[in-house]
Amino acid sequence: MPELDEGTRAERAALARLRNLSADAIGLAVDRGLLRFASFKDGRAWVITDADRWAAQARRLDGKCWRMLNGQPKAWTLAGSRASWPIGFADAIGRRRVALVEGGPDAAAALHHAIASGCESEVGVACMIGAACRIPEECLPGFGGLAVRIFAHNDENGRGQEAARKWAVVLHNVGARVSVFDFAGMVRMDGNPVNDLCDLASIDVDSWEMHRDAIESAMDF
Repeated sequence: MPELDEGTRAERAALARLRNLSADAIGLAVDRGLLRFASFKDGRAWVITDADRWAAQARRLDGKCWRMLNGQPKAWTLAGSRASWPIGFADAIGRRRVALVEGGPDAAAALHHAIASGCESEVGVACMIGAACRIPEECLPGFGGLAVRIFAHNDENGRGQEAARKWAVVLHNVGARVSVFDFAGMVRMDGNPVNDLCDLASIDVDSWEMHRDAIESAMDF
């Protein structure tokens, strides 16, 4: 792991603007240990991780790709990470509800929407780094008896939905009360579809009105 820090006030504000999330959500992510900042050759980055440091994924704070990496990806799973580990697991299973999300932006967005619904203290966040990841066997019993809502990516290739189905099955089998949130039909302010929980923070006003009931109950599970 690189040296991690909590970021400056300006960096937290920059991340909130980049993802159209509230400053309170960014602050809460830092307070819970889900969000840290670090310096790399390509510049400053925000890192989704947790106190256990089983896994960490970094994205550039300016929103650009990693020039220093082959293929220049936007998300960088740091060396030594156990990629399948649900980041935030230990904190999440100690709360009444668990938002199971895919990727760092959705982890921060889960807190944004929980704050908007006034239930942030009850909602824990468990973040899978990617759709190909499987929840480790040793983690599954921790979800038993909890309400878990999976916020599946609504991507064109169907990988997000397929991952959600697989996660739902294994969680159901250990006694979790599982539901899956559907973004189908929702549209962002820029006219593009809402594909994930972070996109939902940028939903078009008319689309929000059309899907009001689903959106307002997103964290009610």
